[in-house]
Amino acid sequence: MPDRELADGWRSMLYVPVNRERFVRSAVSAGADAVILDLEDAIPAEHKDAGREALAEAVATLRTGPASVLVRVNRPWMAMLSDLRAAVGAGVDGVIVPKSDDPAVVRTVDEVLSELEAGRASGPTQVITLIESARGVRRIDEIVAASERVIAVSTGIGDLSIDLGASPDSAAISHAFNEVVQATRAAGRTPLGLAGLIVSFADIDAFRALAARSRALGSTGGSCIHPRQVEVLNEVFGVSAEEITEARRLVAAYEEAATEGRGSVMVGDTFIDNANYQHARRLLREA
Repeated sequence: MPDRELADGWRSMLYVPVNRERFVRSAVSAGADAVILDLEDAIPAEHKDAGREALAEAVATLRTGPASVLVRVNRPWMAMLSDLRAAVGAGVDGVIVPKSDDPAVVRTVDEVLSELEAGRASGPTQVITLIESARGVRRIDEIVAASERVIAVSTGIGDLSIDLGASPDSAAISHAFNEVVQATRAAGRTPLGLAGLIVSFADIDAFRALAARSRALGSTGGSCIHPRQVEVLNEVFGVSAEEITEARRLVAAYEEAATEGRGSVMVGDTFIDNANYQHARRLLREA
């Protein structure tokens, strides 16, 4: 059975080229909730085979830390099949499927993973779909529901903006991001990703603002390419001590009112009904 709660804890996901041993070692202590070993964009075509060969050792290194271990595979089918074989053999927690623009792609990945996992004792490899085209956005409901393995969906703003011919900070991109988030939530999966694009990892203030806007739009976590960005994502997508204290206060007040037969209560100047109560409980679960 898929572990859908796994993705709920991914505030920060750090991309690391699988063939850069020094980066892999440093990722162990970077504080990211998940580390994504990249076999796609970060690896030149002539080094793909070497990257797959390095995957098992990289996963073993990351297992010395607390982060979930994911791998982003390549999209062309022949390359993807080799990537999936290496990923399952290395025992990753999940695979990120880029350019997920067709539910048939997800179903095929599911079938391939089932064959590769036959006879092993550990749980199934999870799938995170990456929506990077207008076609993927338009078919998002089918894509999310294509396999029980899909535990989360993210949006690749760079490729999507190129496909749409729109600026990464345009209303068109925000609309597409919203569609993906809503469909993901409706399907009971975890919406991930950032609603824009920051080219310079040194611009921490802009990155923090983008993360905050993405959380406000419904995303529960984002990816990054540098350890400096990890702390920002953990902070923005995390639950602060103040939020925890307030949530506990609201939950206690509402539950006390419920024992008296009331469905709402005033806590100071704040009106609490069931919707507020459920939101507070969700914050405490996240914490």
